[in-house]
Amino acid sequence: MTNNEAPGNLAPTVDPGCVTMTTADPRLSPPDLALGVLACGRDGNWDAAAELYVLMLMRSSFDVRRVADPTAHQAGEVLTMQLNDAQSEAERASLGEAIQRYADPGMTQRDILCNALRTSGVPQHDPSWMIQHGMAAFTGQQGDGLVPGADPTVLWEQVMQEDVACG
Repeated sequence: MTNNEAPGNLAPTVDPGCVTMTTADPRLSPPDLALGVLACGRDGNWDAAAELYVLMLMRSSFDVRRVADPTAHQAGEVLTMQLNDAQSEAERASLGEAIQRYADPGMTQRDILCNALRTSGVPQHDPSWMIQHGMAAFTGQQGDGLVPGADPTVLWEQVMQEDVACG
């Protein structure tokens, strides 16, 4: 079996270190944020790691909405698997515990999350990490690989409404 990868597939462009969700630059792609998750874990800052993990998932969902090639859309799931593989069992458990704090029954954390997502702003990162994951990267894609006419502000609002139920 041969595993072919297009240049830029799931590739980070910058290592942000351990930043918070509200200070994460809107130009950070999901692979960049994955590096941030790992950096926060190395620092033992699992709450920040959980925030970046959630932001990584939300920006991946944003890219699914704006990348035209449906064969590229599983890039976020593959990135999540790679992130899990880069962590020890104890680190995965610590991250999982921190993520569970977002699921409190009073929805307080969800409100905090929604405010942080609004503060972080509409993503402005390069979607090539996902575009290069799809078959069109090998067969020749038309244009820039994005859904024609997709409005980033509308797509980000969809992510917040549909994925997180931010009101």
